[in-house]
Amino acid sequence: MKNLFLTLLLFSFFSSGFCKNPNEKTFLILFDKSELKQMKSSPEYIELSLMNLFDTKSYSGNSDAAIIVKTTGSIDKCLLGDFIIRLNQNTITTLEEVAFQIVDLDQSRGVYQIMLADFEQKIEKNNKKSNKFFKPPSVL
Repeated sequence: MKNLFLTLLLFSFFSSGFCKNPNEKTFLILFDKSELKQMKSSPEYIELSLMNLFDTKSYSGNSDAAIIVKTTGSIDKCLLGDFIIRLNQNTITTLEEVAFQIVDLDQSRGVYQIMLADFEQKIEKNNKKSNKFFKPPSVL
């Protein structure tokens, strides 16, 4: 019974450690729709160039055109921008030349959490100061 319990415990420990890839990064690539229209391209067509290498999802509609790219390994936004893509049947260029902006969502999430923690700390400090002035008198 101890061996079975120990085996299950070790199996769950190791499987939880390997289930998520710690090197996975998520990037948001934004495009200017008018620029893509001028180049006779679309985010879906650009996604075809990246689809073989990464997990991608393209978005277009009423808002800006965008592609979400999930990478594994040590790829940063500069290296991602250097990838060669096909804009249309005749034009090949780098992603950096076409993209309006490449955003590292993991880095942005960390910065957001730090800013949020600082903001909450300031609010908490202000609440402590205001509570000192408005404490009801204690009853003896």
